[in-house]
Amino acid sequence: MFRGLRQRFHLTLSLSFATLEHSGLLIYNGRLNEKHDFLAIEIVDGQVQLKYSTGESSTVVTPYVPGGVSDGQWHTVQLHYYNKPKISSLGSVQGPSKDKVAILMVDKCDASVALQFGNEIGNYSCAAEGVQSSSKKSLDLTGPLLLGGVPNLPENFPVEHREFVGCMRDLYIDSKRIDLASYIANNGTSTGCHAKHSFCDSNPCKNSGTCSVGWSTFTCVCPVGFGGKDCRHAMHHPHHFQGNSILYWDFKNEVKISTPWYMGLAFRTRQLDGVLLRAHAGQYTTILCQLDSGLLSFVVNRGSGRITKLLLDQMQLNDGKWHDLQLQLQDVRSGREIRYIITLNLDFGLYQDTIAVANELHGLKVKYLHVGGILDSGTVHHGLEGCIQGVHLGDKPTGNVLAKPSSTLNVEAGCTVANPCDSNPCPANSLCQDKWQTYSCVCKPGYYGASCVDACHLNPCKNKSVCRRKPGSLHGYVCECGENYFGQYCEHRMDQQCPKGWWGNPTCGPCNCDAAKGFDPDCNKSNGQCHCKEFHYRPKGSDTCLPCDCYPIGSSSRSCDQEMGQCHCRPGVIGRQCNSCDSPFAEVTPSGCHVLYDACPKSLKAGVWWPQTKFGLLAAVPCPRGSLGLRGTGAAVRHCDEERGWLEPDLFNCTSPAFKELSALLEGLERNETELNTIEAKKLAHQLRAVTDQMERYFGNDVHITSRLLSHLMAFESRQQGFGLTATQDAHFNENLIQAGSSVLALENRDHWDTLLQNDHGSAGLMEQLREYTSTLASNMKLTYLNPVGVVTPNIVLSIDRMENTTNNRRRYPRYHSSLFRGQVMWDPHTHIVLTPPKIEAPTTTASLSAGIEVNDTVENSLPKHSPPEPESAVTILILIIYRTLGGLLPAHYQVDRRSLRLPKNPVMNSPIVSVSVFSNHTFLQSTLETPLVLEFRLLETVNRSKPLCVQWNHSSQIEPTGFWTARDCDLVYRNTTHVRCHCSQFGTFGVLMDSSHREQLEGDLETLAIVTYSLVSLSLVCLLLTFFFLVCLKGLKSNTRGIHCNISITLFFSELIFLLGINQTENQFLCTVIAILLHYFFLATVAWLFVQGLHLYRMQTEVRNINYGAMRFYYAIGWGVPAIITGLSVGLDPEGYGNPDFCWISIHDKLIWSFAGPIAVVILMNGVMFLFVAKMLCSPGQKETKKKSVLMTLRSSFVLLLVISTTWLFGLLAVNNSVLAFHYLYTILCSLQGLAVLVLFCVLNEEVQEAWKLACLGKKPTSEEANRSSQGPNAYNNTALFEESGLIRITLGASTISSVSSVRSAHTHSSQRGYLR
Repeated sequence: MFRGLRQRFHLTLSLSFATLEHSGLLIYNGRLNEKHDFLAIEIVDGQVQLKYSTGESSTVVTPYVPGGVSDGQWHTVQLHYYNKPKISSLGSVQGPSKDKVAILMVDKCDASVALQFGNEIGNYSCAAEGVQSSSKKSLDLTGPLLLGGVPNLPENFPVEHREFVGCMRDLYIDSKRIDLASYIANNGTSTGCHAKHSFCDSNPCKNSGTCSVGWSTFTCVCPVGFGGKDCRHAMHHPHHFQGNSILYWDFKNEVKISTPWYMGLAFRTRQLDGVLLRAHAGQYTTILCQLDSGLLSFVVNRGSGRITKLLLDQMQLNDGKWHDLQLQLQDVRSGREIRYIITLNLDFGLYQDTIAVANELHGLKVKYLHVGGILDSGTVHHGLEGCIQGVHLGDKPTGNVLAKPSSTLNVEAGCTVANPCDSNPCPANSLCQDKWQTYSCVCKPGYYGASCVDACHLNPCKNKSVCRRKPGSLHGYVCECGENYFGQYCEHRMDQQCPKGWWGNPTCGPCNCDAAKGFDPDCNKSNGQCHCKEFHYRPKGSDTCLPCDCYPIGSSSRSCDQEMGQCHCRPGVIGRQCNSCDSPFAEVTPSGCHVLYDACPKSLKAGVWWPQTKFGLLAAVPCPRGSLGLRGTGAAVRHCDEERGWLEPDLFNCTSPAFKELSALLEGLERNETELNTIEAKKLAHQLRAVTDQMERYFGNDVHITSRLLSHLMAFESRQQGFGLTATQDAHFNENLIQAGSSVLALENRDHWDTLLQNDHGSAGLMEQLREYTSTLASNMKLTYLNPVGVVTPNIVLSIDRMENTTNNRRRYPRYHSSLFRGQVMWDPHTHIVLTPPKIEAPTTTASLSAGIEVNDTVENSLPKHSPPEPESAVTILILIIYRTLGGLLPAHYQVDRRSLRLPKNPVMNSPIVSVSVFSNHTFLQSTLETPLVLEFRLLETVNRSKPLCVQWNHSSQIEPTGFWTARDCDLVYRNTTHVRCHCSQFGTFGVLMDSSHREQLEGDLETLAIVTYSLVSLSLVCLLLTFFFLVCLKGLKSNTRGIHCNISITLFFSELIFLLGINQTENQFLCTVIAILLHYFFLATVAWLFVQGLHLYRMQTEVRNINYGAMRFYYAIGWGVPAIITGLSVGLDPEGYGNPDFCWISIHDKLIWSFAGPIAVVILMNGVMFLFVAKMLCSPGQKETKKKSVLMTLRSSFVLLLVISTTWLFGLLAVNNSVLAFHYLYTILCSLQGLAVLVLFCVLNEEVQEAWKLACLGKKPTSEEANRSSQGPNAYNNTALFEESGLIRITLGASTISSVSSVRSAHTHSSQRGYLR
């Protein structure tokens, strides 16, 4: 409710709105009955309508906009009301006539063209005109101006609708913007427009989808093959249907309908009627979804005339856009009764409806499915012309991906249709827009109608003015007025032009342009629109004009861009005011930028011109305009550095003039020349608030003065008791204190608070003193009968409230909607705590009195009997302070104090700060709470914020005297994108710490990646397990080669398993560190055993004795011991390098990576050298070809395995350190190849394993084994035949007897070897 319109003969009004409702009341002004003048703008059937009256009759004005205004988008309605001038017989104006004219326009409408030529050109009626004649010449709108509704009124009230559901903004009356927050009364409205929030700013659409803002949500236009609310899901089987096309699935009774059960698809069409899908279940039942006159029709036919039908008539679906249809069958239980219902969900919940069906559907098996039509005897009936994709059905919401159709008929893969604009169907001077199977022609500016007629051919200009085309103007043309005429259409005469500061014709009215905000007092004479003064600009969305302030030396003129304020700079000069250069050592000159080599250039910073200053010197200049030096002698200083140029200026000695008197008061208090009392405290608090309320910019000393005065005030009050508190004498004292504190706690003062922290406790000290003062208020509340306190300021919310002890129910605080905050607008109504009232123990005075009476019986007989006094009821008071900006001003000191938690890389407070304390039973509760305190925070930022940590402020310690954040007594229990919930075991000051790192997120089909990863890595793990069991369990496999292969399989198995399950376990720091250490160890162990394999192959070719049998202690020392030593040294040298907030492994940016990459590189190099030596030996003359082939196969398998494993880990390292989807897929594929390669090379292609399989399956001992056993004896290791028959060739280079194992074994030892891992 606003003050009523006072204009009687002439007014203009403009209002922007957005709604989905097809009816509603936008504006009403007049008395609240039907017998007096009124003016009303309504929405009727989706179109804007004006109804007005001067008391005798009503006139209705209705422009028409194609599609209406109830589409959830912003629309603007403009009203121009005036009295027609009365013209004498001589042609002169003789005042207003009886004709009252009202013109109503919608959006950017060319009113003259619409009113004069709308019927002639067609489809252009965005403006309409109404004329009312009556004996009254003026409009008397007595009564308030109501926006969005009227009270309960009689049935015959002149407006059709009484309310409005939607959003409004930008109300202008006579070109003057009206602040919608300056209402007289408000009933049920709220600030902002959540429904039109910029939902697309976070780029929610995946897979190259295009985002558009809708009503309370966003819409993604997905490319073909993708769908879902955010284009995240892959839509299989996209096909184009021609009207005689069909897709057919034959399920052969393998798909069973159970609850819940889902079926759905996505489609687009321009056809009114057609079948989307038809499913046959059981013997007689069919489920049919089809379009009926553009509406969705759903039919379940169970045979014998039992038909259930539902029609969704809320939306036409033949608009050529993609629509998502989901059906869900579910059971609803009511006692023992079970009912089955089907829910139809259209476009992700935009429209939905339910229908009850009998229980025959449950348990039926789906036989076949038709999509796009009904196939009967080879002919398609009721076929659809359009596209369908993503057909699914099953027991999951996204359904199960269907296999390829059993058969298809006349369908085309994809959804490609011809562009109708290719044939140039639109007239000249228009643009053709492809609307999918149709098109629309949009006329260029200045062309109207179905044929896009040139406006200048119609000539909307008046009074013989000339129409000229002008691209870039509002309507594409301008009217060049003749003498004595002005206005957009030259409709006004200048015979009696209004004086300066007035506008209108023939009746003049005041301009209402605020010169204090930089506007020219003289407005536009034709429409009253205000414009900025010369050499001023108006930022977009601002109601103030700012001076250009162009630097004369660096700019070519004093004018600037009217919206951005950018001055016209000389070549090489940059900055809005043309006062700086690219180089920090360059100075602006009339010829451009000139580089200085021994000094810092003259420059403008913080409102001060700093003179040219030599390197290493300090520049001191007077404080900027509008400020005073500290005690009249201070100055602004700035250091000139040889390396960095100018450093940031120090203006801490400068003070605003408004703080001059407060500075003197502070000086008196600091010198003990002034003593505070209740009266002085009341005055000082009032004066402090009066000064801080008018401040737009603070200097450093302003913040210092305010904080020190607040400190003195609160310290004084904290020493008072009872009625000595100033709050008992002044009802506004608390509000004045909190408002002053809120003003200086603005984020713009962060640098000043950081400077104060060097010599004082800064913002932390102010917070602590406010806590002590509010505690004093709470402890004296019962004694002084103070009411609960509820104060809301821009940066602080204070609530001192009584808690009920009569119940143990948990309650939310602050009580935002209670009378405690009545009339105060909350900036965050979501942040709150949930608290159980503390248990109150009975006072001890009564118990003591009773005990004394029992002991002293003689006294009791001699004294008159009195009943014991009633116990005084205990009072519990909750003190809650919420700071919006304090998190960014407190010292950035953090200590986790818990091994299981990890401090973020770039910690930042991302929530309001909440201080909680409870006064109960004459004391403040300090002990650990039995039931944890629940705190729910609304996050300040949601973009580039991750890994929340609930923390509590520790006010002081020996290490950090100013205080620090700790996570010792708090736990995170819940988190979504906008809110965090914490449980804390003590009262205190709390917040949410988060990581502000800019994190690249994986983009693409992440669900598919997860499925592929778990499937392929699981396959690899199964292959590795099979390899291990085959090698261990098969009889006859007793060689050292088999033992090496077993160890490689085990290390690879645990490496992949730990990587798969633990790489993302970053929430728990200790667990993440353990996982990273285990990964390091098992990866190194795998590399070590690969080295052992190469070494073993080399030794078998170079040593005389047969080393393929015997103990493997040396190999175990290398394979398991060396990795343990390397990992242990790494943990000891850099334990913090294991795990980080992103993943539980080693970062490629950490030096610790060389403890992983170094051994791998060494092993690859050494194995390569050994492989070359073995290959060279094989090329020596005298070797048998059959034996060469066997060794070459072993050599190739070792090389392939080393290559596969090394490449896999390379891409695994890249995958966790980068956000490239291809790395993740390559790592997953290579992981699966690891397991398959091990199984094939160690089991399938290995000759020793093949012989063992023959023994296990056929019972036939291989000849090689018989030879081995016959040769086992004291000199078995020197038996050349044994070595040759083992499948590996030994080339004797010399009679080497050096070995890492003993060469003397008894025959008994050799004959008792077992098939276990050694």
